[in-house]
Amino acid sequence: MNDKKFNPKYITKKCSELTDEQLQAFSDLYSHNYGKWSGKDGKHKKGDLIKLGVKWYETLRNSPNMYVSYCMKQDELIGYAFFLNKQLENGERCTWVTQLLVHKFYRNRRIGTRLLRSAWGFSNYFAWGLATTNAITIKTLEAVTWRKVTPEIIEKHLVEIEQLCDEISFARKEKIKLGPNLSQIFTDFYPELEKVEKRGEDIYVVRLGVIEDGYEWLAFTFQEQPQIIFDEKRWNDLLDFSAEQLEDAYSRMEMQSQPWARHTFHEIDFVIDKVLLDKKSAILDMGCGQGRHSIELARRGYKVTGVDFSERLLKIARANARKAGLNIQFFNRDCRNLSLRGTYDLILCLYDVIGSFRTKEENLNIIQSVEKKLKPGGTCVVSVMNMELTRDIAKNKADVMSNPVILLNLKASDIMKKTGDIFDPDYFLLDDKAHLVYRKEQFELDSHLASEYIIADYRFTKDEICNAFEEKGLSIKFVSYVQAGHWQNSLSSLDPKAKEILLIAQKHK
Repeated sequence: MNDKKFNPKYITKKCSELTDEQLQAFSDLYSHNYGKWSGKDGKHKKGDLIKLGVKWYETLRNSPNMYVSYCMKQDELIGYAFFLNKQLENGERCTWVTQLLVHKFYRNRRIGTRLLRSAWGFSNYFAWGLATTNAITIKTLEAVTWRKVTPEIIEKHLVEIEQLCDEISFARKEKIKLGPNLSQIFTDFYPELEKVEKRGEDIYVVRLGVIEDGYEWLAFTFQEQPQIIFDEKRWNDLLDFSAEQLEDAYSRMEMQSQPWARHTFHEIDFVIDKVLLDKKSAILDMGCGQGRHSIELARRGYKVTGVDFSERLLKIARANARKAGLNIQFFNRDCRNLSLRGTYDLILCLYDVIGSFRTKEENLNIIQSVEKKLKPGGTCVVSVMNMELTRDIAKNKADVMSNPVILLNLKASDIMKKTGDIFDPDYFLLDDKAHLVYRKEQFELDSHLASEYIIADYRFTKDEICNAFEEKGLSIKFVSYVQAGHWQNSLSSLDPKAKEILLIAQKHK
């Protein structure tokens, strides 16, 4: 299926929050899409569909540590992953995917991979795993966690796995078989097994044993294991996946708790003081997010248009504008190639719209969009993150493409979601060769898909950003190292508060 408009919605919930209607939908999807019985249990006829009733799903709702991530196409459930997320007696956190299913019409569209990544992708967990007869699922486990399923290490952590089994009804901890080239658990499940040899996945038969009747492979990876680096394509796929989810990451920032976002009034005061405007001036807010600058300008009687690549943020912006009784046009657009009618007297491009993307070219394309949308003689006010300060405070430095393990070992945080303090040197990695700053950002407990993304932003020095604007035909009228909300105070490049470079540029008449 190549439907370009296919844009499903992903949601994560505690199972205790699921409704009866949702449980029925999970049961229906499973019963029509899972597979067939092998007939080896003596209870079911070979070839009959495997079904699960609502009562089975009700047991999941009674477990405080059970979660589900699921995928909706409009009102249709098309995939889900149930998983146990449990803190062990040693204080460490583990996750065990207990059931994964994707509607047969929507397979091979990375839905299952994304659901599994949601359950397994948190790099600071102690262990990740599942019981399965599907070799592809084990391959995904290894790819997401960057570690190899090894029976010897599973046996070493049998006590921890048994603690997880206590909350999984089908997992018989007294019937775990472990040994050289063997890792299986009795689940009393007898599906028709796929002939994995035909797909080149017989490596798991060799490593974990031929699946015995009623058993499944027990596959776990652990934090303590050395990370395996796949080929360059897989590494780039990981970075590309995170780049694709950039809109999701920005839209999940809790703006009300971000200190840097509380200075809208003073920042607009600064803009009005520095730029000659009248009430007829046309203003464009590029990368407007939730529209705080657009709304403040409109409150003061200016005509503003806002654009952002996040429809989720734009919905908030429109709601906030309506609540304030303001008529502001907000458009879902990508500033790297801005398709929008008209030109503007003033363009705002604030708080790191330029620099949010991994390649220099993408960020220069935003500057090109600024130049194209400015009227002759028009002005832009822009801020970018300060690379000079970044270099000065960086603790973690590496050429990531040459040594990706350093990035994989970087501590993860929820800074982007909660505080926005992305200059904390404990949580970023500077790749000066690529001009990139990497972070591992986690998002969970907000109803959207639980996720950990590698965020890579491109940072500029003052000379570099000024040269980039001048090369696009824009003259620099003002530039300063500043602190959020205190733009009137010029700081030195290495002042710990000087996280932003603010510039004002004008298009030639």
